[in-house]
Amino acid sequence: MPVNAVRRGISVMRNGVGAFVLPCRKLTFRYCNRGASSVGMREYIHENLAKFSKENPGIEFEVTHKHGQPLITGHYLNGKKKSIGVANMSPSEIVTKAKLLRNSSGKKLVRPTHPVSSINDGPRGIWSPFHMLAQYRHKV
Repeated sequence: MPVNAVRRGISVMRNGVGAFVLPCRKLTFRYCNRGASSVGMREYIHENLAKFSKENPGIEFEVTHKHGQPLITGHYLNGKKKSIGVANMSPSEIVTKAKLLRNSSGKKLVRPTHPVSSINDGPRGIWSPFHMLAQYRHKV
């Protein structure tokens, strides 16, 4: 019985087929102990972070004390980082920002450089104002 070599490149990994892996692997919460802009972040960490971490067991959470504005930084599987400043925000606003970073993929947002075009014609054909009856046309 001959042995065949394993061919590489056959299997294409698709996230969501079979199992889903969040692109966000780690969230870092940075705040200052004394700063007035970190009041909401301190409240969020003491009251809501434990619940948020239990809801997301696949994400690592890190809390750091550092002088300056409070930040939430998302670290992603593709090696990218995204930071959002949460200065002077309430805990409920910080929850939405943390969920935004959790659900993000880490890719940069880029504008499409080329217009969208199609190979196929439209199902109704090409429209022109001259396809209407003369009595219904707009007259200038």
